[in-house]
Amino acid sequence: MSTYARGVARLLSGTGLAAALLLPTAVPAQAAPAAGPPAADGKGQELPGMPSALAADGDGPTCTPASKEKAKKQDWSRQRLDLDRLHGYSTGAGVTVALIDTGVVPDATGLDDRVTAQGAAAQDCVGHGTFLAGLIAGNGKGSARLTGVAPAAKILALRGTDTNGQPSTGLVVTAVRAAIAAKAEVIVVAVALPRRDAELTRAVADAREAGALVVAAATPDPPRSGTDEIRRGLRVRRLRGGGGWARPRGGAAHVTAPRP
Repeated sequence: MSTYARGVARLLSGTGLAAALLLPTAVPAQAAPAAGPPAADGKGQELPGMPSALAADGDGPTCTPASKEKAKKQDWSRQRLDLDRLHGYSTGAGVTVALIDTGVVPDATGLDDRVTAQGAAAQDCVGHGTFLAGLIAGNGKGSARLTGVAPAAKILALRGTDTNGQPSTGLVVTAVRAAIAAKAEVIVVAVALPRRDAELTRAVADAREAGALVVAAATPDPPRSGTDEIRRGLRVRRLRGGGGWARPRGGAAHVTAPRP
């Protein structure tokens, strides 16, 4: 990364993944997008949560059903990240983000022809990977103020879990290697693993050597004990709506950013 890029990264460090995705294609400032849905007021709509895995006992639904609720306001996290302003500099065009999670449905709303899924990653029964892909690169489908962090970026979907969302170290290692081979600029590891693994540490080191930025959560979602951080990557921890630390705080983090 150039000295200029490092400097910009420090300035934007409070925006976490936004900085990581937008830096590779920074351009001169443009006009901010036109006004869209009203901003969140702290008393707004409560949207359904998104599971990171299906129930292990088989008592839950076969697959996560699509929500029938629609967002009516910008959530506080989008305001905190100031994405409208960031999109005046870049929308992530030309950036490929490898997303290692439960998979991504390629034709999901807002991802129009920007998803390449390898193997089983084209199916997402859990829904977590597809949801996260929308947060990263969703185009809002005509609502500019409900877009993702990098609405022009491409997504490379890779599986890091089984069909039910249970994490697999072997799958994550294979996925990181595949992301390196595909020359992804950003690799998002959305899978929390139970223990540190030497092969994964080597894969992440190789990704960095290839010029990729590896982003991983410092705390699993949902929070649970018995997980370990991914070494040599950019670890991100979330803030609560009021700006306080999310609990549990989890491992050491390089960046603290709002969670939608």
